Amino acid sequence: MVQTYKKRIFVETEYMGANVSCISTKKGLVLIDSPFLPRDAEDWASRIRELTGQDIAYLINTDHHFDHVMGNAVLTENVICHSTAAKGISFLGNKQALKQIIRGAFPDVLADIEPDIDNLDIVSPLITFEKRLTLDMGDATIILEFVAGHSPGTILVYLAEDRAVFTGDTVEAQFPYFGQAHFSAWKETLRKILLMDIEVVVPGHGPVGGKEMVEKYACFFQNLEEEVKDFELKGLTIEEMVEKSGVINFFPKDEVAREGLPQSWIGEQYKTAARVILAESKN
Repeated sequence: MVQTYKKRIFVETEYMGANVSCISTKKGLVLIDSPFLPRDAEDWASRIRELTGQDIAYLINTDHHFDHVMGNAVLTENVICHSTAAKGISFLGNKQALKQIIRGAFPDVLADIEPDIDNLDIVSPLITFEKRLTLDMGDATIILEFVAGHSPGTILVYLAEDRAVFTGDTVEAQFPYFGQAHFSAWKETLRKILLMDIEVVVPGHGPVGGKEMVEKYACFFQNLEEEVKDFELKGLTIEEMVEKSGVINFFPKDEVAREGLPQSWIGEQYKTAARVILAESKN
């Protein structure tokens, strides 16, 4: 079910993969991220056009991960992302590599969508930027800012007039993917968001909320870092950390189940997070 905020922000949180959003402006629709499944992208395109009567002007990808970008081609070629994310999107054009990535995250889904992947076009971004880009959409000022942290090309999207921030996977309602994380940069981005003048927070995964979502995520990061460093002082191995962790249950397990991810996925992300935290603490 599409949720509406500030009369012109539309968000769908029920597709498999990342949340997708749409901002209605005088100059057309600005989408943030695209559905993972091509059939969901087709559904999203139909629904937002029915809701608004408008055409798509741009699609912004908050990072290059497959669950944010695979539906791009179904929606528009007018894609905007960070320059580093553009390189990641290009890599997904290797269909075998893409299938391997999906197999790791959604092992039960790949067989069903493999024909769709074979026929999928990976859209090269129309516009890329390095630090900051502002879209003047007439009645909407949309600010894109590079923040890194979750991935090397992660950005925030801020709709100034409506005090709404689209965080991508910088904020989620579940244990995050740490495969390309820069932990200290991620923490700094959370502090930055907490200082922003915002009312609406659209996370990469999970329900829409307010600044309390960012506060909770910052608390999770602090607890995770403190636990991992304490475990290291006690001489625990990474495997033992997973077994003894309390922070690993910070988020409800039904959020992971709703995403279609296997429960073992959380444990693997905890291990990766621990390695990242310990490596950065030694530099």
